[in-house]
Amino acid sequence: MTLVNLFLRVVKVSRGLAGCLGWGLGVATVALPAQETPRPNRVAWFAGFPEPLPEGVREVALEATSQMLRPDLERSGDGRSFARLDGEEWQVTADWGTKAGSSWINVRARLASRSGGIADQAMWNWHRLFSLPQGGREDAPKNRLVYHLERDGRVIGDLTRPGLALMDLDLAWVRPFGDPDKGGRFGASIQLPTGRQADFSGSGGTDGLVGGSLWRTFGRWRVFGQAERVWLGLPANSPLRLVLEKRSFSRAWAGLGWRGEGPGLVSGLGIEVSLAYADSPYRTGIPRLDRAGWQQHWTFRHTRLPRWRFGFSEEAGSFTAPDISAFVACRFGDR
Repeated sequence: MTLVNLFLRVVKVSRGLAGCLGWGLGVATVALPAQETPRPNRVAWFAGFPEPLPEGVREVALEATSQMLRPDLERSGDGRSFARLDGEEWQVTADWGTKAGSSWINVRARLASRSGGIADQAMWNWHRLFSLPQGGREDAPKNRLVYHLERDGRVIGDLTRPGLALMDLDLAWVRPFGDPDKGGRFGASIQLPTGRQADFSGSGGTDGLVGGSLWRTFGRWRVFGQAERVWLGLPANSPLRLVLEKRSFSRAWAGLGWRGEGPGLVSGLGIEVSLAYADSPYRTGIPRLDRAGWQQHWTFRHTRLPRWRFGFSEEAGSFTAPDISAFVACRFGDR
């Protein structure tokens, strides 16, 4: 399948987005067919790495992410590395899952709009309202777009002009087992270099991933986990080699969910909270790039809108990934 044909299919799917609302209204109960794939880390430094192992569904999601690395931490102690991260992204993610025997094949395409955004003042007001530290926001211009990373004077990546970017394309094979109450899946994926390493929309090479997920339901409660190993296939002349200590790393998610039942506003509400760990392959001397990061993910659903999910993600204490994301997603088909 060519990229042109793929995106024609994605456009066709997106036309049905409005129909999701009509399909969901009036449904009193919802049975989750499998544990959903975790939300990824959308920080610019990690945008070129493979997406989490999916389920093999048909879905369109819209995400908004605000990112900032505090200005007083932009340079390494030895002066060899310099990093600046400040911007906002709006990203459309389209998954197209197709059954292949007892397995699923999934194609994930992402289109991102990167700019200085409009959220900086809102973030400032929020921290001020609750007397929280601004985290360096007082030292950075508002609504600025700068993604920049350099090592020993060589620019690794740079983005200062707003615009659209086609991110790397993910092709995954997934094999599920068990049932919605007790089961799992395992699989592998490759990420093709449809994006550009120079502006952080891709890694510049063909990357790979293997992983698996398990879940178990206890009444209305669900516990789950997912773990993955990622390999980066960088070209021989890739500037990323100057700032990477290793070309393979691990990441994992663990969470707990409460399933809503009934049509009521409160009784039908489902909530899922997960904690994500992501190892960092970087070695720049800048702590917030080099050390492993933690993120918290919150997902909300309702029995009246079984095809829809809403939520947000934020760093969880490490400040390695200084971002906050909000998303809304809609699924198609019966799975």
